[in-house]
Amino acid sequence: MSDYLVALVYAAMLLGGVAAPFVTSLGYVWVDSFYPQYVGRYVLGGFPVAAVMGTAAVLSYVLMDRRAPPRIGAMLILTGLMAVWMTVTLSWAVAPGSAWVKWDWAFKTVLFAGFLPFVFRSRVQIEALLQVHLLGSAMHLVPVGIKSFLTGGGYGMNLTLLPDEKGMSESSAMATAGIMFIPLLLFLRRHSLLVPWPWMRHTFFACFAILCVPAAIGTGARTGLVCMALLAGLYWLQTRKKLVSGFALAIIGILVVIFAPDRWKERMGTIDDFQTNTSSLTRIKVWQWALDFVRDNPLGGGFRAYEINVLHMPPDAFHPEGWVQRGRAPHSTWFEMLSELGWPGLIMFVTLIIMTFLTLYRVLRRTRGIEEMLWCSDLAKALGMALLVLMAGSTFIGVGFQPWYWLLFAASFCLGEYVRRALTPAKPRGVFVPAAEGPAPRPPILPLPGLPARRRL
Repeated sequence: MSDYLVALVYAAMLLGGVAAPFVTSLGYVWVDSFYPQYVGRYVLGGFPVAAVMGTAAVLSYVLMDRRAPPRIGAMLILTGLMAVWMTVTLSWAVAPGSAWVKWDWAFKTVLFAGFLPFVFRSRVQIEALLQVHLLGSAMHLVPVGIKSFLTGGGYGMNLTLLPDEKGMSESSAMATAGIMFIPLLLFLRRHSLLVPWPWMRHTFFACFAILCVPAAIGTGARTGLVCMALLAGLYWLQTRKKLVSGFALAIIGILVVIFAPDRWKERMGTIDDFQTNTSSLTRIKVWQWALDFVRDNPLGGGFRAYEINVLHMPPDAFHPEGWVQRGRAPHSTWFEMLSELGWPGLIMFVTLIIMTFLTLYRVLRRTRGIEEMLWCSDLAKALGMALLVLMAGSTFIGVGFQPWYWLLFAASFCLGEYVRRALTPAKPRGVFVPAAEGPAPRPPILPLPGLPARRRL
């Protein structure tokens, strides 16, 4: 029954584009967050849900919604260049078969991120973009939060219905995404227009944000602790009553430690023991391999280049003479970009992050003191905090081509374009505005009575 319900939602979004073209773009965001082909696999399994919805989104825009396009700025250009570079690296990929498999979904993510600013232009549309992504992800995150709250969760297991390399299938990815969503959920709790009833808005988004914490704890990933500490510090820096807020955060931290399951505490206790902890030591070995690989291949080795690595691990309790591990993933977005797309890809990716922060800073500066634009400044802060948390968490997990980074890039650009259009005075139609510089226009030569008009030379 649930499979038919998922298929019905998919069909509703696909057909909704006839009345409102941006709905099909929301449908693609939902597909990229919820993955209906894996949840409702008996009905939609094997059906190209992303390709069909993406095609419908582009056609809806081209045929019915080409209004107020964004400026073709650095962010859109960099996104396009990244999509081109991803494709070019396939020509020298060291694992060509696997490279094409990853390119198939990563290319769509990047390309559609460059398309989103053309569609989402108003406040309601930007909010709908965020809500659809959060609610689509909630179907995987909230059940884990509830389960972890009741049973404590578990480390090293897939807590969702998703296959590997899809969304939150990995524990560190789920922990990072869960904490990253909190500032966006708190923004919607305060400013949402699509949920007009205050009691429902405050209750729903607050509960969602609270459940993100046990979901991150339940994964047992140490990345979740790093992200929680960073987000707490960011909120503390923004508050005026730092002593009171610092005391409150300390109390919350103590409560988390008290009520967290024992296996989570044991797992967190190994953070500083990276030299003997197998997981941490393997990461360091892979990062060293990536640096050595890009030294000889500065343009990268194409997608999934890590499949050719060979790691010689030191002896441990189970392997007295040492052991060898092959094809280990980098488990870091930065080393993922470096090994797969080389220095050009990493530089473009970091530049996109810098441009996003600059866009959010301009939004804060331009909307300061404008009551009607308070939601813009609050959203800019929420997007900035979410991006910082994602950057910290993705240092320990390779999520460079998951939708999260690219959705934050696109949403920030959409917000910046909205503020630019809202604060730029419109030029009245039919009113001549003289140039600020240059000679004054010559007056018309009127004909004398009884004589024809002279021709101006």
